[in-house]
Amino acid sequence: MTAQERQALTRLLIAFKRRLGSQICLFQEIVFEYATADAIAEDDFSQEIVVHDYVFYCFTKACKSLMAVSLLLDNRLPEDAMILLRSVYESYLHIVYVLQNPDHIDDFVQKKIGIYTGRFKHPVSKKGNKMCNQVIDSETGEISTYGIGISTLVHGSKYQFDKEVHTVMFPFLSEHTHPNMIASGNYREDDIYYSYWQASNTLQSAFYAVYISTLILSEALVLEELVEAKEIKYQCRQSIKVCERFIALVECPNPFDSFPNKVQSRLAELVKHLSKRRYAYLKPYPKRKKYIIKELYRRSLYCWG
Repeated sequence: MTAQERQALTRLLIAFKRRLGSQICLFQEIVFEYATADAIAEDDFSQEIVVHDYVFYCFTKACKSLMAVSLLLDNRLPEDAMILLRSVYESYLHIVYVLQNPDHIDDFVQKKIGIYTGRFKHPVSKKGNKMCNQVIDSETGEISTYGIGISTLVHGSKYQFDKEVHTVMFPFLSEHTHPNMIASGNYREDDIYYSYWQASNTLQSAFYAVYISTLILSEALVLEELVEAKEIKYQCRQSIKVCERFIALVECPNPFDSFPNKVQSRLAELVKHLSKRRYAYLKPYPKRKKYIIKELYRRSLYCWG
């Protein structure tokens, strides 16, 4: 690599860190101004409100994780940043899935809390094995499916190229989440000596942080009529430009050779989303029949303080 190429990559890394910092500030502003547990505040547990609360929970969770990612990148710990980025990415998948499939909110709220409080239990097969993919309502005796996997979440997204990017990005992030020898080179120096100071993936981590945070931030546009809508669009468009610079500069070996094209296609979808003049907002929402999760929701708050 020439000195000029190294300088270009260094400038790109600085740009990514600045982009991430700006977007985190916007995340924090949105959480501070709009993220409320409306179901509890309004004593209304209708579907639309529970969806609103769950999406903002995922948004807030992603915000805190991105704050940690920024600190890890500044301290030359890109592998640990990617561990957290998988969690941030999963928050994104939950957001887009629930927004597209609000009727499935029970799988994320009612059943999860119900398992914890005892309202729901896993049935037992004739052989005495716990059936973890099903739950039984202890009050009604009704049996229903339990658990939505990552693959289902991805295919539930309304964005076509989320599925394409996922096939490369998710396995890569997972390699750092769990012990996997294929990722061991990231922890070695000169390919022989294990090192706690080796930081060869900083640029890739910074890219993923900006890419994923941009996807999440863009979804805030459909939550409600935000005062910050113009700023969200501006920040997202600036981040798209930096991501495109990364795609143009970095060569991806097999099996990642198709990754740049997939990311570029997803960014094109994002540009189209940002260009909309009007959005179908999640809030305000009409009043609907209250869910039976009302007591479960409250009980979970007591359980966790």
